[in-house]
Amino acid sequence: MTLIEAVLKSLEDMDDITNYLEVLSHINDKNYYDFGGARTPGSTVSAVLGNFIRNGDSRVKRIKQDGGTYCY
Repeated sequence: MTLIEAVLKSLEDMDDITNYLEVLSHINDKNYYDFGGARTPGSTVSAVLGNFIRNGDSRVKRIKQDGGTYCY
């Protein structure tokens, strides 16, 4: 499974408003993707989610929270 597929699968599984750290945790818990020795997997998941938004992908919605953070 690619990281993009893992992110989409996690969002589908969770079926609730979440943030990138919870998505990362779910990916790791379910072994959807192996980050290997990646030093910043959270930033990578956040970037994938951002790419969905920038590309106008209708599968991912973003909600701005107080403090400039986002939920998906």
